[in-house]
Amino acid sequence: MQLVASVSQPRDIEVAVATLVTAAGMTAAEARMRLAPEAPALLARLPPDRAAALVEALGRAGLVALAVDEGVPAESERFKARSFILDDGEARFTARSGATLTLPWDAVRVVLRGLRTARTTTEHTETTRKLSVGRAVLTGGLVMTRKTTSTVHGSHEDTEHFILVHGDGGERVILAEETLEFSGLGPLLQPARTANMGMLAQELKRRAPRAFHDDRLVRLGRRALPFVLGGEHTVRSGDAELRRTDTRGSVDVLAEVLDRAVRAGLLMPPEATPL
Repeated sequence: MQLVASVSQPRDIEVAVATLVTAAGMTAAEARMRLAPEAPALLARLPPDRAAALVEALGRAGLVALAVDEGVPAESERFKARSFILDDGEARFTARSGATLTLPWDAVRVVLRGLRTARTTTEHTETTRKLSVGRAVLTGGLVMTRKTTSTVHGSHEDTEHFILVHGDGGERVILAEETLEFSGLGPLLQPARTANMGMLAQELKRRAPRAFHDDRLVRLGRRALPFVLGGEHTVRSGDAELRRTDTRGSVDVLAEVLDRAVRAGLLMPPEATPL
């Protein structure tokens, strides 16, 4: 199966809605919902032939879109850098294992700055008994309490900033905030990790100006996407419910869409979102 994603916002929302209704067999309400988020946004999950036909139909309607296989590269398939050195002609990345990867600056094609979240929410029912003076009076002291039932909510969220660096030869490097050592910034080193991620993104943009630099995954990385399996899990037991949401899979898909769009010439470096 393939995922069809928008690359830009539709010029005419009504034409785009009509195209999705006709070519993807969805209702107008569902089509509007799929087109509403900031691009890139997932529009449909279809077999390859139908996905190609939908991309073509959307193109005729003025909406730039593309299709990617749903099995996009995940973090396990990226080079996970522990440290880095930024020289005049190249970037050198080293993993925790000691493995190294070198990328000349003119071979860097895409640099994506983003954020991913893991959120846990809980909900359970609590029943308590409280002293009730009114009941005690009415029953002559036989009933002293009344039962009270309430729903208790809780939530916890972990967020992590990251930078993805993609090379012309298919290299895929991830620089993750929680596992990256920032001494490679030298005199630019900041006291906080998030500030260091921003400084690193600026340095990568300065040293690889011909690459496509984009930071929209900082905004989009907080949302779970439709059609992406494994992003949400719900467990219910009695009166308790636990829901886990992890956007790693969604970020992987959006990163692949942006990478493919750059390769296809649908997104160009001069139009990149400023970091």
